Amino acid sequence: MLGKNPADVNLAKEQMLKRIEELEALNRDLMGMIENSFDGLAIQDSDTRLLLLNPAFYKIMGFENVPCIGRTTREMVEEGTVDNSAGLKVVETGKPQTVIINTKSGQQVLSSGVPVFDKNGKIHRIYCNLRDITELNILKEKYEESQKLASKYFIELQEARKQADQTQFIARSASMKQILDTLYRIAAVDATVLILGESGVGKDLIAKMIHNASPRKENGLFIKINCGAIPGELLESELFGYEAGAFTGAARAGKPGYFELADKGSIFLDEIGDLPLKLQVKLLSVVQDQEVTRIGSTRSKRIDVRIIAATNQDLEKMIETGRFREDLYYRLNVVPISIPPLRDRVDEIPFLLIHFLERYAKKYIRRMKMSKEFVNFLCEYKWPGNVRELANLIEHLVVVTNEEVLKPDHLPRKYFPATDAVDFRLLPHMSFREAMDIYEASLIRDALTRYGTLEETAHRLGISMSSLTRKKRKLARRV
Repeated sequence: MLGKNPADVNLAKEQMLKRIEELEALNRDLMGMIENSFDGLAIQDSDTRLLLLNPAFYKIMGFENVPCIGRTTREMVEEGTVDNSAGLKVVETGKPQTVIINTKSGQQVLSSGVPVFDKNGKIHRIYCNLRDITELNILKEKYEESQKLASKYFIELQEARKQADQTQFIARSASMKQILDTLYRIAAVDATVLILGESGVGKDLIAKMIHNASPRKENGLFIKINCGAIPGELLESELFGYEAGAFTGAARAGKPGYFELADKGSIFLDEIGDLPLKLQVKLLSVVQDQEVTRIGSTRSKRIDVRIIAATNQDLEKMIETGRFREDLYYRLNVVPISIPPLRDRVDEIPFLLIHFLERYAKKYIRRMKMSKEFVNFLCEYKWPGNVRELANLIEHLVVVTNEEVLKPDHLPRKYFPATDAVDFRLLPHMSFREAMDIYEASLIRDALTRYGTLEETAHRLGISMSSLTRKKRKLARRV
C-alpha cells in the first residue's frame, strides 16, 4: 500500500464494500428464491451426496423428520428410502436425466437432474429440481375419465335414438326357438360367442339380446363395430385407442378405443372376417389377456369386456387360404350360434310381415293391411336379403302404395320372374285380376323395349295412346 494515493485507496475500499453488498444482496435473493420455491431443489456432489436442500424438498419427499444433508441418494435408494434418483442417473450417464419417484407417502414426484462439470470434464455438482405431479396425474386421469364418459354418453344417445326403431325378435320355427334357448343360457356367463349366418338374418339383434339378457347390461355398454365398414388404417385406432401424438392428426389428449369404452359391457365385432391380419394378432391378445394397449403406448390397460363376433363368411375356408388366423378362430368360436336364412323358416314370414307392417304404418301414419294373396306370394319368395330385405320391402310399400290393402300387384318388378312372364306356380296365390295385371305389365314392358316409342308401341298393341300412357303411369308406380 506504500506509495499509493490515500484517495485511491479509499475509493477502492468503497468500491469493494459496494461490490460485497451487491453480492450479499444477490445471495439473499438467490437463497430467498431457493427457500421459498414451491419446487424442491437439491444440490449434490459427484458421489450424489446431498449438500443443499430447500424446505420444499423435505415437504414434497415427505422427509420433514428425516436427516438428509450429508447422505448420498445412492444409499437412500439402496435402503429403500426412495425408489429412484435423478442424481444417480446423471452420474451413470453424464447427461441430464428425468425420473419419476414414488414416495412412501403415496406421492408421485418428477425429478430432473443437470450435471455441472469441472475444468477436467468431471462432474462437480448435480442440480436437481423436484415437482409433485400427484395432483397433475389425478387431473389427467379425471380428464381421461371425462373423455371416456363423453364417448359413452354419445354412444348411449345414438342407441336411444335407434331404440324406437329396434326390431322385435320373431321366433316361430323350431330352429329359432332353440337359438333363443341357447341365447338365454349363455347370457349369464361370459363365454365368447361367434354368430354365423347370411347377411340380413339378424346377427346384430342376437348379439344385442345376449347383452341385454346378461348382468353386463346394468354395468356397461353394448358397442357395435362393423369391421368391414371402417378402413383398416383407422380401425386399429378406433378399436384400441391412441396416446397423444401417436400419429399425425391424433387428438392432443389421446383417445380411448372402443374396447376401453366397452369396459364392464359387451363389444360386438360384426363382419369379423373382414378384420385385417395385423389386427387379428392384436385382437387375439385382447381376447386371451383382457388387456388393451393404445397406439403409441407401451403400457397395457386391464379391461373386462365380453366379445361377441359375427360373420357371413366361411372362416374355416378363410383359414385354409391364410386369410384368417386359426388360433383367433378357436378363441372366438367358444359358443357358435348359426342363424338359418329366412327361406328355411317360412313359418315366420307371416309374423314378420305383420310386425313390419304395423311398425311402418305407425311410423308413416298409414292404415294398411295385407291380402291373403300378398302374404302367400311372399312366403314363396326365396329372400336373398333375409329379414333386412323383408323389412325394407314393407317400408317401401307403405310409403309408395296408395291403396290400403297390399296385393302382389303392388310389389316391385324384381319380385317377379326375370323372364317378365307370369310364374304359373304363383297363380294359386293371386286373383284373376292380379294375374292379368302382372301379365299386362310384362307385355307393356316388353313392347316398349322392342318398339322404343309410345306411338309405335300403342300401334303394335292395338290400343290408344291415352290408354298406353295411363297403363305406363300405373306401371311406374309399381317399380
